[in-house]
Amino acid sequence: MKNKYQIEYEKSIGCFWEKVPAKYVKLFANKYCIDFHKKSVLDLGAGEGKNAVFLASKGARVKAIDISPIALSRFNQQPNYYDALENIERICEDISNIDFEDETFDIIISYGILHCLSSATEVENYIYKIKKWIVPNGYFICATFTDKILPPESQSYLEYDSFLKQGKLEELFMDWKILEVENDIISEIHPTSNTQHKHSLVRLISQKL
Repeated sequence: MKNKYQIEYEKSIGCFWEKVPAKYVKLFANKYCIDFHKKSVLDLGAGEGKNAVFLASKGARVKAIDISPIALSRFNQQPNYYDALENIERICEDISNIDFEDETFDIIISYGILHCLSSATEVENYIYKIKKWIVPNGYFICATFTDKILPPESQSYLEYDSFLKQGKLEELFMDWKILEVENDIISEIHPTSNTQHKHSLVRLISQKL
């Protein structure tokens, strides 16, 4: 997998992404897992650390994986970084190259990384791997683009073939307990382009039975 966002990290001064945890990560922390002490978390495509630092500061033990060394170097710009530092292991690697034993993690976060793979088939196959890595009663928190809207010209590095059909992510977790799911249209302006654009996406929190 190529580093789709590397050009954005290289062009940005300071953090490219907002320094607040993602919507469904905050929802999960507030509603489903109040105590993160000693929870084992894998953050796939951790970016600049907004989710990893947030959960590590609450006591979770986080493996944060991203292909971009620039993104990983910016964890120290996140709020509560020094409270989280001892609980985070940063790994600079392509997520396609990693593997873990079955039932390794209590929680896996995949926020904005699956649509960086090369095709929807590759996304589906990767999800099967993720499901094996999670312990029984563990959780998967995900957000990924769907095929309702094409990627904007300013993000031509994204491959539309990797965008899941609307409803596909929910279908892949029919054998789990889906706690939260929403299909949404978001509007964004990135600091490197200042051009407003839209994405269709699905957010999901599911629990392994």
